[in-house]
Amino acid sequence: MPCIYYGTEQGFDGGGDNDSYVRECMFGGNWGAFDSTGGHFFKSSHPIYKSIARIAAIRRSEPALRYGRQYFREISGNGADFGYPIDGKCTLAYSRILDDSEILIALNLDAEPRADYVIVDANLNAEGVKLKNLLDPRNQIAVEARGSRHTVKVPLASHGMAILRRS
Repeated sequence: MPCIYYGTEQGFDGGGDNDSYVRECMFGGNWGAFDSTGGHFFKSSHPIYKSIARIAAIRRSEPALRYGRQYFREISGNGADFGYPIDGKCTLAYSRILDDSEILIALNLDAEPRADYVIVDANLNAEGVKLKNLLDPRNQIAVEARGSRHTVKVPLASHGMAILRRS
């Protein structure tokens, strides 16, 4: 089950050298750090809030994301040498599979854009099948055969994310 910490949807970072920074006030009552007394910092128009709401809506509409088995996926920068991520400058990918449906989630952990190959289930995704990014349905990626593996090359912006499923 996804977990979003208090304040994440408002861009709070919890950083600082004392407790008032760690416990930033979203709703200021009779007290509050950073001049939040009597005010509030909860904004449903915040870009992070809107992005989380969009991801939550996709999760609600896709049973595989709620009930599917989870598999971490190997990645490759060159399409030949695959392995699991070993540092924070990579694509982190996993699939959720329910019945004959696979949804691939790919996250760029790096500050630089990336385009890594990610393995998908060859039994569920034949070569040439297109996967669409549910976050940007205009973007579709064709499944490629690389030896005995089936992969997709997933372009991701800095700290970007893709949620892919068969079109």
